[in-house]
Amino acid sequence: MLAINEIFEKNPTTIKNYGIWLRYQSRTGYHNMYKEYRDTTLNGAVEQMYTEMASRHRVRHHCIQIIKTATIPAKLCKRESTKQFHNSKIKFPLVFKKVRPPTRKLKTTYKASRPNLFM
Repeated sequence: MLAINEIFEKNPTTIKNYGIWLRYQSRTGYHNMYKEYRDTTLNGAVEQMYTEMASRHRVRHHCIQIIKTATIPAKLCKRESTKQFHNSKIKFPLVFKKVRPPTRKLKTTYKASRPNLFM
Protein backbone atom coordinates (compact mmCIF):
# COMPACT_ATOMS: atom_id res chain seq x y z
CA MET A 1 0.00 0.00 0.00
CA LEU A 2 1.54 3.29 -1.08
CA ALA A 3 -1.00 5.90 -0.03
CA ILE A 4 -4.47 6.35 1.40
CA ASN A 5 -6.31 9.43 0.15
CA GLU A 6 -9.82 10.46 1.16
CA ILE A 7 -12.11 11.28 -1.75
CA PHE A 8 -14.35 14.18 -0.76
CA GLU A 9 -17.94 14.63 -1.93
CA LYS A 10 -18.66 17.23 -4.61
CA ASN A 11 -21.77 18.42 -2.80
CA PRO A 12 -21.74 17.41 0.89
CA THR A 13 -24.83 19.49 1.75
CA THR A 14 -27.45 17.48 -0.15
CA ILE A 15 -28.74 14.18 1.15
CA LYS A 16 -28.39 11.08 -1.02
CA ASN A 17 -29.28 7.39 -0.90
CA TYR A 18 -26.30 5.04 -0.68
CA GLY A 19 -26.28 1.30 -1.32
CA ILE A 20 -23.53 -0.77 0.31
CA TRP A 21 -22.79 -4.37 -0.65
CA LEU A 22 -20.78 -6.11 2.04
CA ARG A 23 -19.55 -9.46 3.29
CA TYR A 24 -19.05 -10.18 6.96
CA GLN A 25 -17.85 -12.99 9.15
CA SER A 26 -20.16 -14.13 11.93
CA ARG A 27 -19.82 -16.92 14.47
CA THR A 28 -21.38 -19.38 12.01
CA GLY A 29 -19.68 -18.37 8.74
CA TYR A 30 -19.54 -15.70 6.03
CA HIS A 31 -22.62 -13.80 4.86
CA ASN A 32 -23.29 -11.41 1.98
CA MET A 33 -25.55 -8.43 2.57
CA TYR A 34 -26.96 -5.33 0.88
CA LYS A 35 -27.76 -2.23 2.98
CA GLU A 36 -29.22 1.19 2.15
CA TYR A 37 -28.56 4.41 4.04
CA ARG A 38 -29.42 8.09 3.62
CA ASP A 39 -26.60 10.49 4.33
CA THR A 40 -24.85 13.55 2.94
CA THR A 41 -21.54 11.75 2.36
CA LEU A 42 -20.43 8.23 1.57
CA ASN A 43 -18.20 8.27 4.66
CA GLY A 44 -21.26 9.00 6.80
CA ALA A 45 -23.18 6.11 5.22
CA VAL A 46 -20.27 3.72 5.81
CA GLU A 47 -20.05 4.89 9.43
CA GLN A 48 -23.80 4.19 9.84
CA MET A 49 -23.24 0.72 8.37
CA TYR A 50 -20.42 -0.08 10.82
CA THR A 51 -22.54 1.12 13.74
CA GLU A 52 -25.60 -0.86 12.65
CA MET A 53 -23.62 -4.04 12.01
CA ALA A 54 -22.03 -3.76 15.45
CA SER A 55 -25.38 -3.25 17.16
CA ARG A 56 -27.66 -5.63 15.25
CA HIS A 57 -25.26 -8.43 14.32
CA ARG A 58 -22.43 -7.97 16.88
CA VAL A 59 -19.87 -7.80 14.06
CA ARG A 60 -16.57 -6.00 14.65
CA HIS A 61 -15.32 -3.62 11.98
CA HIS A 62 -12.35 -5.82 11.06
CA CYS A 63 -14.75 -8.69 10.17
CA ILE A 64 -16.58 -6.58 7.54
CA GLN A 65 -15.46 -6.37 3.90
CA ILE A 66 -17.12 -3.68 1.78
CA ILE A 67 -17.53 -5.08 -1.72
CA LYS A 68 -19.14 -2.12 -3.48
CA THR A 69 -20.79 1.23 -2.76
CA ALA A 70 -23.07 3.26 -5.01
CA THR A 71 -25.35 6.26 -4.98
CA ILE A 72 -28.87 4.92 -5.54
CA PRO A 73 -31.67 6.98 -7.17
CA ALA A 74 -34.93 7.16 -5.22
CA LYS A 75 -36.88 4.92 -7.62
CA LEU A 76 -34.36 2.07 -7.26
CA CYS A 77 -34.31 1.98 -3.45
CA LYS A 78 -35.50 -1.34 -2.00
CA ARG A 79 -35.63 -0.87 1.76
CA GLU A 80 -38.72 0.61 3.44
CA SER A 81 -36.58 2.43 5.99
CA THR A 82 -35.03 4.41 3.13
CA LYS A 83 -38.19 4.85 1.04
CA GLN A 84 -40.18 6.44 3.87
CA PHE A 85 -38.18 9.67 3.45
CA HIS A 86 -38.84 10.04 -0.30
CA ASN A 87 -42.12 11.92 0.25
CA SER A 88 -41.79 15.55 -0.92
CA LYS A 89 -44.35 16.73 1.66
CA ILE A 90 -42.70 15.12 4.68
CA LYS A 91 -42.81 17.16 7.89
CA PHE A 92 -41.07 16.76 11.23
CA PRO A 93 -42.39 18.17 14.52
CA LEU A 94 -40.41 20.81 16.37
CA VAL A 95 -39.81 19.29 19.76
CA PHE A 96 -37.94 20.69 22.74
CA LYS A 97 -37.99 24.33 21.76
CA LYS A 98 -36.88 25.96 24.97
CA VAL A 99 -37.55 29.65 25.52
CA ARG A 100 -34.34 31.35 26.56
CA PRO A 101 -34.11 34.57 28.60
CA PRO A 102 -33.13 37.62 26.54
CA THR A 103 -30.21 38.47 28.84
CA ARG A 104 -28.12 36.61 31.38
CA LYS A 105 -29.33 38.96 34.11
CA LEU A 106 -32.92 37.66 33.70
CA LYS A 107 -31.86 34.02 33.99
CA THR A 108 -33.07 32.19 37.10
CA THR A 109 -32.06 28.80 38.44
CA TYR A 110 -35.54 27.75 39.55
CA LYS A 111 -38.86 28.53 37.88
CA ALA A 112 -42.31 28.62 39.46
CA SER A 113 -43.88 26.80 36.50
CA ARG A 114 -42.72 23.99 34.23
CA PRO A 115 -41.61 24.94 30.71
CA ASN A 116 -43.84 24.20 27.72
CA LEU A 117 -41.52 22.17 25.47
CA PHE A 118 -43.79 21.44 22.52
CA MET A 119 -45.35 23.59 19.82
